[in-house]
Amino acid sequence: MPAPETAPPTQANPDNLPPGQATSDDLPPGQDASGALPRGPGGAPASAAVFRRLARWGSRLDLDDAPDRVVAHLKSQILSQLGAARAGYAHPLGRRITQAYGSPLQDDPKHAVHSLSMATLCLDFDDTAYAGHLSHSTVNVPLMYAGSLGLDGRQLLTSVLAANETAARVTAAATLGPFRGQTAGHTHLAGAVAGRLRAENACADIWANALGMAFSVPTWSLARGFYSTDAKLLVAAVPVQIGLSACDGARFGLTGPEDVLEHPQGFLHRFADIPLPEEALAGLGSLWHTETFSYKIHPGSAYTSAAVDCAVELHAALEGAGPGDIAEVVVEGSIFTAGLDRIARRHRIGPGSSVAALNFSLPYNVATALLTGSLLPADLAHPAVDRPDRWEVAARVRVEHDPALSRQALLATAPLGQALRRAGERAEAWVRAIDADAAETLPPSWLEPESDFRWATKNLGARVTVRLRDGRELRAERHSAVGAASGADGVDHAALARAKFLANGGDPEAVDLLHRLETLGPEEVRRLVRLALAGPDDHVGRPPAGPRAAGHVRDTRKGTAMETSVLEEAYAGLITAATGAALGGRESAAGGRESAGGSGESPLPGERGTDWTLAHIALSDRLLSSTARQVLGGAEAGLDNGPAMDPKAIEELTSTVDRDVLVELVRRNAAEFVGLVARIRQDQQATPVAVRLVGDEGQELFSGAVPWGEIVRMRAEDHIPGHTERLRRIARAPRES
Repeated sequence: MPAPETAPPTQANPDNLPPGQATSDDLPPGQDASGALPRGPGGAPASAAVFRRLARWGSRLDLDDAPDRVVAHLKSQILSQLGAARAGYAHPLGRRITQAYGSPLQDDPKHAVHSLSMATLCLDFDDTAYAGHLSHSTVNVPLMYAGSLGLDGRQLLTSVLAANETAARVTAAATLGPFRGQTAGHTHLAGAVAGRLRAENACADIWANALGMAFSVPTWSLARGFYSTDAKLLVAAVPVQIGLSACDGARFGLTGPEDVLEHPQGFLHRFADIPLPEEALAGLGSLWHTETFSYKIHPGSAYTSAAVDCAVELHAALEGAGPGDIAEVVVEGSIFTAGLDRIARRHRIGPGSSVAALNFSLPYNVATALLTGSLLPADLAHPAVDRPDRWEVAARVRVEHDPALSRQALLATAPLGQALRRAGERAEAWVRAIDADAAETLPPSWLEPESDFRWATKNLGARVTVRLRDGRELRAERHSAVGAASGADGVDHAALARAKFLANGGDPEAVDLLHRLETLGPEEVRRLVRLALAGPDDHVGRPPAGPRAAGHVRDTRKGTAMETSVLEEAYAGLITAATGAALGGRESAAGGRESAGGSGESPLPGERGTDWTLAHIALSDRLLSSTARQVLGGAEAGLDNGPAMDPKAIEELTSTVDRDVLVELVRRNAAEFVGLVARIRQDQQATPVAVRLVGDEGQELFSGAVPWGEIVRMRAEDHIPGHTERLRRIARAPRES
């Protein structure tokens, strides 16, 4: 559909770039840092050696290029992955992996990472980014090579960062295709190459040739083995080995095609229905895929996580009721949850099934959580899987598709939203070919891709209803899974990762070492790896008494930039309130869109409604981002809030889209604005901005020069908190009968 005049404009990229961000030298002719590529015949990029550009950027990437919040995610990612490793090796399947492929503590790093990649994947206990199950290569490879290369903590973190950003971008370029999630083995071609070569401080030429070689022989996983047998274990381990072999060859002069990703006879031509090579280069140095991570607290597919969370919540309410008292369990979910259930039911799943089949069985996982109040690695092994009560309840679990939950999922950043936004009008036909009903839930095609991932979302929600034979009905609902990426949940990912690691027998000393990883020297890094992966038969003695190994204390390096913590906190509260407004207004939205002066609820006297407020905020932040770019570029800066107060503009926006789209606009426009503010230097705070403010009826309220820093302060301390409180007041107001 055509874009309304109030739709967000295409994201611009100012020339004033922070450290680590792509420069014109890193981009093909005619491309800007947003990743947009010039097009040739058939829509293919006219000139885009994507791997060469990624290689030049990734090989020079430094830990100080990433914001502190991204570094915090790196630590949580590593610790959570180590928790998944411990859970995997402790499981009977993990013990067979050790027998076949050896311990992760063996001397040869290539063999060690082969074993580790199977163990971290075997229980589906791995975490997910917007594009890919990255950690099987991006964490495992640097960890296993850290000892032999003598990496200190900063170098280890930098290697994981470079691997994440490379692998996620390449995965995103092929997301609209036949392979996503764990089936996308090509994620680990890129992750292994980037993780090892950044750890070795290899030059861009070696990177480009290694990536070209690896992606010339990508793996193609088959559903027959993946969904129901232990063959699934190879889906990451094999591409990791291919990537490491490509590194060996490239170091000694073997070459690969740099353009193999986007070439008409290359990777994307075979592995993507809608190739998105621009996703591989979009926002280098400003759009951090690492902060899109969602963290699992239960083993199993991310498409089942929210339903399991609901079942855990309902367990207490079922106290005193036995399996025979449960008449039916209805799980409502998005197309992702319903689609996985359809695939899993093609296989006969029972007590003798493989771990892979059990992981994908939503009925078994939900039944287990309902009856026990949890879902643990031990629930995927004997004797737990032999319990007849679980299978009795599992047989009564029915899964239904909820279009509203699909819409939430497709609006979110992950697992597909960002790629769908990048595909634009091409996305509808692709979704329709998969599920015609789901295509009806797609958000408007004019929504732009996100330019900042600080509030990335993964809204794979679920609703679980338990009907008892005595007539009672119990229900729980979640907008997203516990630990899922979301700026509205306020989830402490560091606490989740720590709890996961310790629950699976991890040593508390390893947690402490990981917490201060950037300060560790090479010997302390070796100790961290040994402690974190040591089994009951592995003895890791205490380090000798004496001074701590010399580490490198990370320079905050942010002193020259504007402080954004208060601004971020204000917007985080706003996004929470806005998300609550969207969920609370779902029923009223179904009955028709509100007008610009309404709210869908009973408006409070003299106060604007929810949708007016959301539209006003989204439009205001769009204007502020434009002003921020002017300040960044040293141009004469101005701010006129008239377009954000214009009744016609607000009416056009609120009458065109539903409330969930308004919330999405608020989220992404806020992220873009805060991201721009974070790049403005302290000495630019005094930049005068010509400000004109108007009221509801267009009357001028103020006209004059205001320092940029004061505009940001008022936004953080007055305007956004005021809008947040308004949304909360409306939510608390009694509804008209």
